[in-house]
Amino acid sequence: MIYLDNGATTFPKLNSVRKKVNEALLKYSANPGRSGHRLSLRAAEEVYNCRKSIKKLFNVESEEEVIFTLNCTMALNTVVFGLLEEGDNVIISSMEHNSVTRPLEELKERGITYSVFEYSDDPDEIVDNVRNLIIPQTRLVICTHASNVFGFRFPIERLCALCHRYGLLFCVDAAQSAGTLNIDVKNDKYDFVCCSGHKGLYGPMGTGILIINNRKLKPLLFGGTGTESINTKQPEALPERFESGTQNLVGIAGLNAGVEFINRTGADNIYNKEFKLAKYLYDRLKKNKNVTLYNDSFEYGRVVPVLSFNIKDIYSDEAVSMLDKMGICARGGLHCSPLAHKHMGTIESGTIRVVPGVFNTFDDMNKLLNAVAIISRK
Repeated sequence: MIYLDNGATTFPKLNSVRKKVNEALLKYSANPGRSGHRLSLRAAEEVYNCRKSIKKLFNVESEEEVIFTLNCTMALNTVVFGLLEEGDNVIISSMEHNSVTRPLEELKERGITYSVFEYSDDPDEIVDNVRNLIIPQTRLVICTHASNVFGFRFPIERLCALCHRYGLLFCVDAAQSAGTLNIDVKNDKYDFVCCSGHKGLYGPMGTGILIINNRKLKPLLFGGTGTESINTKQPEALPERFESGTQNLVGIAGLNAGVEFINRTGADNIYNKEFKLAKYLYDRLKKNKNVTLYNDSFEYGRVVPVLSFNIKDIYSDEAVSMLDKMGICARGGLHCSPLAHKHMGTIESGTIRVVPGVFNTFDDMNKLLNAVAIISRK
């Protein structure tokens, strides 16, 4: 089986990730930070080690600003529901995931509005598109670092600087870029960065990260934190303020191994390998007259290794089912991002999405190309 659905979750998981998960289950699967015995302390140490690894990868000011969540969706919801108040306006991109749009739709009932700026191949135009939507009520801009459907990369460094110039907060959805593109929280001063743990960071499912570089945020969950137990109010100190309830120790241990792998290998090196595979696919699919591609070009640094296409006269879900029977795992449909499909005119058909991973080979790409050729001839 050739796995090319790394945009949904990376597979196979690293041996070091599997080993860490197994070790945590067998040797120290106690409640971190809730007791003083040695197993609890060992568990708490593993959680802290993961914070340190993440701090290094994203150049975060302090480990306490690294918050563990269940997934990127929970991280984004924490920002949206913990920050916005009646009358606030939010600006988002035309490539956002439902993890952004659905919470904002829910908040319309509370008098919160949002506007959508259009993606452009020209970074200057993107910045202008955001600037033109700013109104006195605007408080926050949320932007995906890279589209999970088409791979388009946004100039988040410039957008963050623009926001701060106008006194706005900036949140990065890094679900599709963390571990592949470099993200410098300290120097670029992102207020919030939301990440999935199970995609480009190679961790198990049920892991996510919220990096808080701005304290103007209320928790999404309230409850036991293992600290200040006599206090009926939620603690103010980070990270406990945003980590109520027992943590996913086993998942965090696996995530730590995944992040350590990226720190050793280098995000740039991972990007280089995955981009070459995706570019190889793009160049050859472009020659197939029965294949429709949606990137006018596929330039190094301008996209992440995410490629969407369609085969003439075949719905994307049907094509993916045919690929599966030929031993290839891809994804079809709308990929939880209807805004992106509306922008690109694929809302009716969806797209076939393939996302090469660090473990894929050019032989895998050739087998996919052969399968697409067979399907397109039919």
